[in-house]
Amino acid sequence: MPSDPGARGASAPLPARRLDHVLHRGFGGNVDGAVRRAQHADLVDEWLTELWDAAGAPVEGAALAALGSLGRRDLGPASDLDLLLLVDPEALDDDAAATLASALWYPIWDSGTSLDHSLRTPAQTEEIAREDLRAAISLLDLRLVAGDAALVEGTRARVRRVWRSQARSRRAELIDLAEDRTSRYAVLAHASEPNLKADRGGLRDVTVIRAFAGSWLADHDHVAVDRAADALLDARDALQAVTGRAGTRLGRPDQDAVAGLCGYESADDLLATLAQSSRAVSWELHRVVRAAQAAAAPGGQGTTGQGAARRPHLARHEHGVLVQGGEVSVDPRVEDPLRDVAAVRHAATTGLPLADATLERLARSPLTLPLSAAQRDVLLDALAGEHIADTYEALDVHGVVSRWIPAWEGVRNRPQRSAVHRFTVDRHQVETVREARAHLGAVDRPDLLLATALLHDIGKRADARDHAREGAPLAREAALGLGFTAPDADTIAALVAEHLTLVELATGRDPSDPATLTALLDAVGCDRGRLELLRALTEADARAAGPAAWSSWRASLVDHLTERARAALTGGLAGPREFLAPQRSVEQAVLAAVHRTGGPHVLYAPPTSEDPFTQICLGAPDGAGVFAAMARVLARLRIDVRSAVVTTVGGIAVDTWWVSGAPSDLPPPTALRSALARELQRRADPAARVLDVPPGAPARTAEDMPVVTLLSDASGDATVVQVNAKNRPSLLADVAETITGRRLMVRSAHVMTLGARAVDVLYLTDLRGRVLEPPEVGSLVTALMEAASA
Repeated sequence: MPSDPGARGASAPLPARRLDHVLHRGFGGNVDGAVRRAQHADLVDEWLTELWDAAGAPVEGAALAALGSLGRRDLGPASDLDLLLLVDPEALDDDAAATLASALWYPIWDSGTSLDHSLRTPAQTEEIAREDLRAAISLLDLRLVAGDAALVEGTRARVRRVWRSQARSRRAELIDLAEDRTSRYAVLAHASEPNLKADRGGLRDVTVIRAFAGSWLADHDHVAVDRAADALLDARDALQAVTGRAGTRLGRPDQDAVAGLCGYESADDLLATLAQSSRAVSWELHRVVRAAQAAAAPGGQGTTGQGAARRPHLARHEHGVLVQGGEVSVDPRVEDPLRDVAAVRHAATTGLPLADATLERLARSPLTLPLSAAQRDVLLDALAGEHIADTYEALDVHGVVSRWIPAWEGVRNRPQRSAVHRFTVDRHQVETVREARAHLGAVDRPDLLLATALLHDIGKRADARDHAREGAPLAREAALGLGFTAPDADTIAALVAEHLTLVELATGRDPSDPATLTALLDAVGCDRGRLELLRALTEADARAAGPAAWSSWRASLVDHLTERARAALTGGLAGPREFLAPQRSVEQAVLAAVHRTGGPHVLYAPPTSEDPFTQICLGAPDGAGVFAAMARVLARLRIDVRSAVVTTVGGIAVDTWWVSGAPSDLPPPTALRSALARELQRRADPAARVLDVPPGAPARTAEDMPVVTLLSDASGDATVVQVNAKNRPSLLADVAETITGRRLMVRSAHVMTLGARAVDVLYLTDLRGRVLEPPEVGSLVTALMEAASA
């Protein structure tokens, strides 16, 4: 084929010519990726044909064939070449075949192209197809590049004949191959850095789906799979064009460039499209596996009757729901308004899949909104079903949920940028529903808990600034559409607006400050029932996010604040429990040692919980820079700080730090005390305050940028500032140094680590213990931004 205008000439190495070609053909808009990839395959075929001719290959008895992505004519601009040299042993002996192979492979390697190669006879190729399932799948893509066409066609026919003849006997092996990867690979739809090939729902699953079709065991929706594969392949092509490498993992640093090349406005839009495509692939893989399982020998529990009269067993359920052949469907002759939603309930509670025809009917003829009270109740039963997540995936692939909840489309397949989250926004809400099932007996309105769990992140749209507040009116409208009364919809909206409040107050505010309790009571409208709903929703939301978002320690903080609110609402309020306080005996021992010696002292408190944390109590004569010096010592020793409480007793600073790890994993207290003494002695020397720890990586995306927020209502007698930044070993020390440099006092500090983010809440006063003046607050926020960005 003719070279591209502006591209490097035919004498350029193949990798450069391939990149030139794909960049010249372009991406996005009206560009047809399938056509571009076919032309790209033509370019590689032409180059290989030239090598074939230059190698002096015989006219008959030998052929160069392509496998893998080149065999399918969908290879990327930097994809490896997978080639098979086929030889007829009667035409070429072993020496001649080896000479021809060397004449082909060495020029390919010399060009800088990665190559996977093999040399076989047709009989050997057929035998490999019989013995190795994975190799057999690869051989299904066998395609002639150059040489004896009859040799390739004959081998291809032999491989396909073997594949089809063994399909039934190897059905279980093929199904195991399809399902085995579930536990070994991430789910592409929910991955923040997806592998477009290997992850579940990726290009490798597309190949398996097509292999099932080639076996004649099960077919698939070719239009849906081809459309999804094109989206995945376009992203892979752009990724390889951006990086110049053959990789298929779409890392964060490359997402913006790949999105722009593919014509998306943002990386989130790209990831949403990839999630939708991978879900379609996963669904089709599920369908073909199910069909292959059903293709077992006739008979068994799923059928009834004898001989020619044998037919699938049919079970009828209320509202016109049918179960036949292991699938849930409906009787179209039954005109019951609960019929379709009852079918969804049956699938969610039993785990049986919805039939394709039923899913298509639900997509084609959605329920009329608002739902009746009876339809709402059946839908809530479905949400409480053990298998609601699998049922949701089937409904979502067909676009059914967005028909029932119009605002759902705004969060469907939206990626989560927090490392804490495991799922896309929509699936996270469904997972929250699953977690909420454990709390249904602890609240007086379990229906409101399920509905709020389903809608709590409905405001996490692409343009959202405060998803909780912005989601509240969307949740109210959705609740009305689902059949809830106006008062109930108002409650759901209020819970959505405040769904982060309890955990933020419990983990990031001073529990002894009256403003903390007041804020929680205001959030629940001083209503006991709403408080219990918020407590249940808080845990369900955190558990659904991932292990990093919930722990027994965090649960104890949330429970303590909830208990105080309960007591306040019933008139029995007691003083706050000192969660973030040292063990009294340890604190007294440190105080006594500092009084006695006049120098610093360090003690490790014995563990008091199952969480892998250690309390380290550091004491020293108080003065400017003591808090910062303690933070620097911990940073120098690579000790991961989880939280801290700062107190001063009789002129002595006694600070307790909660750090990761058991005492046996940490430096001995004597070593820490010596390091602290050295740090305190030189704390006035600017050069000595420089930390010898690696700097944090520069911010690559907006999500990496720090956010410093003034929490104006958090306390009446201190200025409360929250620093939310990408975590690094020196972060807290840098923040503390900034506070010391401005001659401020730290009354208390509450540190929380969520995935890759650190959230530090600092209660600050001036040297006289007063709230900071507004001008000083403004300059402090700016200084903390700089410190957190360092």
